[in-house]
Amino acid sequence: MLPNIIRTVSDLRYKTKDVMAKAQHEPVVLFEHNSPKGVLLSMDRYEELVHNLEDYYDSIKAQEYEKENKKKVKWAKLDDILDDRK
Repeated sequence: MLPNIIRTVSDLRYKTKDVMAKAQHEPVVLFEHNSPKGVLLSMDRYEELVHNLEDYYDSIKAQEYEKENKKKVKWAKLDDILDDRK
């Protein structure tokens, strides 16, 4: 699914302010020689995507942990952890 805004690398080079302004509202796909080369996002959108991706990976790890046999896990003793911090 490509965004509605498509610009060329030349547009980015010569119309930087215009392309950057458009990227603040929605992703801009950058084309070079009729093929997509990259996507320009606002910083807020980028941070939102990274945050969502981190949450997704955390949920996968949590699901894996839930499936794990807890009796086979080598648990650390609190005293050992506290001693290691000294």
